[in-house]
Amino acid sequence: MRNINVTINTRNAFVRESLVAMVNDLTRGDLRARFSWHNTDLSAEDIIICEVIPGEIYLCNTLIKNRKRGSSLIILHSYDQLPEDEFMINCLKGVIFVSLKTASIPQLLTIIKSELQHCMTPTATDAAGRELSCASCPHRVLSRSQTAVAHGILEGLDMSKIAALQRVSPRTAAYHKNKIMEKYSLNNNHEFFQFMNLLRERW
Repeated sequence: MRNINVTINTRNAFVRESLVAMVNDLTRGDLRARFSWHNTDLSAEDIIICEVIPGEIYLCNTLIKNRKRGSSLIILHSYDQLPEDEFMINCLKGVIFVSLKTASIPQLLTIIKSELQHCMTPTATDAAGRELSCASCPHRVLSRSQTAVAHGILEGLDMSKIAALQRVSPRTAAYHKNKIMEKYSLNNNHEFFQFMNLLRERW
């Protein structure tokens, strides 16, 4: 029996269980899937299904960069529009993107089936793998002022307190918050605070 290592990184339990059911339906017989969740090491994973939150697609992602060579990467997202290729971070160029807003179950099954077949019949190119380079990666970073505002927000401070600590006006502090939203294409405060919590996890 052949084992396939599958990692599913999503905070949505319904999506996770649905994906597990799909993979299990497609791996009966001589193929068995071994699942893991929120894996912090992808070097042994054959198929990686990862959900990204608003803004995350623009951040450096060392976990994905250090994934197993030749592995399949499926990115689940809720973006209205993905960045053009020249603005896509290097780790995500050429991977499979699936919109949670529009993808149907048959479409997901087709994608997963194709990637399972790919794992069963790896090519010489897969074995060599493609070296993921950080050179000229268009990932986005916070400026010093934006970082200070983000830290203040994560500490639970209001904009006037953040402004006082940074010795700027409240309008200037609000400006830096708005520039963060613009830089990472965040559409509202809900997306902004989701993104802030992601930064908290990574810092």
